[in-house]
Amino acid sequence: MNFILRLVLTFSSVSFFLMVYLIQNDINPFKIELGIYDWIIHLIYGLIPFLTVLFSLSLCRFLPESTISKVISINPSDNNFLENYFAFFFVALSVKGLTAFWVIFGITIIFTYVSRVSYFNPVFLVFGYRFYYIESGERVKIMLISKKNKRLYLYRYLTYQSELLQG
Repeated sequence: MNFILRLVLTFSSVSFFLMVYLIQNDINPFKIELGIYDWIIHLIYGLIPFLTVLFSLSLCRFLPESTISKVISINPSDNNFLENYFAFFFVALSVKGLTAFWVIFGITIIFTYVSRVSYFNPVFLVFGYRFYYIESGERVKIMLISKKNKRLYLYRYLTYQSELLQG
């Protein structure tokens, strides 16, 4: 299940690349002329990244739960990947030709999958999720995607631990 989820997250994170290319080149797979309603097809393309994120969130139900025994630090990472993510837009805008698009899109998917930046997707931010780096007691850095404010929980945890030591 982890492989499938990572694959869906990878496609989801580069789906804006596909959306920008399809809109920029006025590609209409339905072969029907909608005239002034061409924006409907563009809207459908714009929904692709959001639908893939919703699909990936539905897959998360099947993942096993995991716990971290000791948390050393929690740091937000919402903006760490934004520059890399915008590169997808600029590449998609500069690609000319369908063959070049599929080659570059394929390479981008492969590199995104193996680099594990596939977990970052700004659509998660739109849905209210935040990205955090958690450092565990074993000095392992873990990326956590959550709707909860983890800094507040860490503050409460450290305050509670401090009270236990003093009391």
